[in-house]
Amino acid sequence: MSRLPRIVLIAAVAVLAVAGAAFVLLRSTGPDRPGHAEVMAAIKKDPRTADVPDPAASCVADWYLRYASDEQLDALMEGHAEAPAGAAQSPAAESAILDCLKEAT
Repeated sequence: MSRLPRIVLIAAVAVLAVAGAAFVLLRSTGPDRPGHAEVMAAIKKDPRTADVPDPAASCVADWYLRYASDEQLDALMEGHAEAPAGAAQSPAAESAILDCLKEAT
């Protein structure tokens, strides 16, 4: 393989990696999705979770930003979030929320 095609291939892979990372960052913190601090504030605003320790609230905020659907996140931000059926739709999501609950106890 000549040197020029190898450089082009490496550059193409790098561009794709940067584009993928940008997509993930924009999806998780874009204008239509709140940031971590906003989600934590929504968790602390709810009287049922107002006294949850900050590390646990932070963990739950991370969970919402990573695993919750847009509808679930919107409900939390609007102040009427209930634990929806099937919220932890994957084993990774279920494990992550259980770890958060362990931090709260």
